[in-house]
Amino acid sequence: VVLLAFHVKLTETAFRALENYQNCKNVSSSQPTIQFMGLQGRIKIPRIDAPADLRNFDFYLSNVGKDNPQGSFDCIHQYTSSYGVSQLDSLGTVQDKITVCATNDSYQMTRERMTQAEEEKSSRSTKVIKPGGPFGGKRVQIRKPAPSAPDPVPERKRSTPINPANTIRKCNTNNPVGQKPYRDRVIHLLALKPYKKPEVLARLQRDGVNQKDRNSLGPTLQQVANLNSKDNSYTLKEYMYKEIQKDWPGYSQEDRLLLERILARKAGLPYNSIGGSSQSESLLTSPPKEPISGSPRKRTVDFDFI
Repeated sequence: VVLLAFHVKLTETAFRALENYQNCKNVSSSQPTIQFMGLQGRIKIPRIDAPADLRNFDFYLSNVGKDNPQGSFDCIHQYTSSYGVSQLDSLGTVQDKITVCATNDSYQMTRERMTQAEEEKSSRSTKVIKPGGPFGGKRVQIRKPAPSAPDPVPERKRSTPINPANTIRKCNTNNPVGQKPYRDRVIHLLALKPYKKPEVLARLQRDGVNQKDRNSLGPTLQQVANLNSKDNSYTLKEYMYKEIQKDWPGYSQEDRLLLERILARKAGLPYNSIGGSSQSESLLTSPPKEPISGSPRKRTVDFDFI
C-alpha cells in the first residue's frame, strides 16, 4: 500500500465541521470523502444535524518545496502499541500541500470578528462629555499658577553651545590661502626659510587642511623640497623658485621684502635692481621715528660732553 502524506491547511469553518463530526456520538453511516481533480479537489464532510447532507470544501494543491525551499516536512504517526507503549512511525516526506479555500461562512466569520474588535476598541476610547449631558459634573475652578520670577541672567537662555569644528570651517572658508592648491601653499611656505615637517603641517593647519591633503604632505615635500639629514628640515628646490608668486595672499609686507632679497641672492643681483628700494631697506634697519606731539621735546644730554 502506497501512502501519500499531505500538509493540509484548513479554514476555521472546515476545521469546525471536521471537529464536530469526530465528536459526534451518533456517527452516521456516511463518511467524509476527498476527491482530487488535477491540482484541485473537494472535501465532503457530513452535517451533524442532517447526516444525508454534506458540506463541500474546495481546495487546491501546491508543492511544499516552492513555499519552503530551505526545509522539508515528515509525516509522523503516533500510536500506542499492544504493550501499552507509545510509538512513532514515519509515514514519509510531505511533498504537497492542500489549502482549503475560504467559503462564505469564513468571510462572514471574519466580518463578525472585525466588528467585535471595533466595538472593543471603541469601548476603550475616550468619551467626550457634552455640556448639559447626563454625565455632567461639578465645575472646578482652576487657579492659574503664579508667574515665576524672571531669570536674573536672561542671556543664559539665548546662549547656544559653540562647535569649534564649525568655527574652524568658517575661518577656512573665508581665508583665501586655504582655497589655494595644497602644493602651492607648501612651495610658498618653504620659499622664505627651511621648515621641519611638523612645522610645515602646523603652519598649514592655521589656514585649514583637509584629511586628504594632510596625508599627502610627505609626497609633496619629496617633490618640491630637499631634506637636510642633519636637522631633518626641508629646503625648497632651486628650480621651484620659478613658480613663486610675489603677490601670494599669505605673505605679509615683511615676507615680501624677505622674498625679494632671497630672489635677488638666487639671481646674483643687487637687491635694489629687482624692485627693492633704499627706502624699503631703511625701513628694516632704521629705528622708528618719534611721534609728533604738541608738547616740546626734551633734548637728551650727551654724556660724552659731560
